[in-house]
Amino acid sequence: MQVIYPVNGGDASNILLTAQKRLVRPVYAQTQGTPYACYLDPSLRNAEGTIRVPQASDTEPLTRSHEAFTYQGSIVPGTVLVKTTGENVCVANGANAAVQPFGLLGQWLGGTFDNVHNTNEIASWRGPDSVYDIVAPGFNEEGVAEAVASASAGTRVYMYAGTDGRLTTNSPGGSAIPVCWIVERQSAAVLRINVII
Repeated sequence: MQVIYPVNGGDASNILLTAQKRLVRPVYAQTQGTPYACYLDPSLRNAEGTIRVPQASDTEPLTRSHEAFTYQGSIVPGTVLVKTTGENVCVANGANAAVQPFGLLGQWLGGTFDNVHNTNEIASWRGPDSVYDIVAPGFNEEGVAEAVASASAGTRVYMYAGTDGRLTTNSPGGSAIPVCWIVERQSAAVLRINVII
């Protein structure tokens, strides 16, 4: 369990703290996966210093066609990240098939469940052949039922960075770089994936 702080702040002594299950759960990551230390791209902070959700109208650092997915105002763990400059990352836009996915966001950003507050340090889960359980809404449900059926029949079904940043079975333009493949559906809300980046 991870501790979620209320929107109005708080500390460990605050009785208003709530708990929320992690949306990215490493299954086989002891040697395969790494929570890579990186930083939020400056574009993800607004003038007041709070987290700014990428909008459909953004052109920097990536041109977007859709707003990044949020749940109660928070960018969800499991969102696909891409590198911008240096060790900075931002939410993938799924629009450019040539953009190399970097990893999966490890924390909630902004909104109700913000884990980072005033720091820009975040983790990006990555590592070829590392296996994770992704809990909804950490992935786009569209097409997953059919993909799971194909995966169960032995077909490798890849997932890509969607236009809202979440994992999706729909490849933008049919030529996007895959992020992972589906291993199986653990439950109605949990998808097991094998990361290939």
